[in-house]
Amino acid sequence: MKSTVELQELRSKDKKDLYKELQDLQKKLTQLRMGQSFRKLKNYHEITATRKKIARLWTILSEKIFEEQVKLDK
Repeated sequence: MKSTVELQELRSKDKKDLYKELQDLQKKLTQLRMGQSFRKLKNYHEITATRKKIARLWTILSEKIFEEQVKLDK
């Protein structure tokens, strides 16, 4: 499980920064998959770790969007 410090750090960022980081991670994942297909990748666990980071970012983004909707509804 991720440390609470890392999660707090991600949650403190605004949506624009999170989308930028998400875009970077998706590019990295594409490069890792290309490396895997050409058998140049040394650490295959890196693909799984990157996918988990992407999922974590999507979760935090969803939380932020939900919070904004709740504030707008009030």
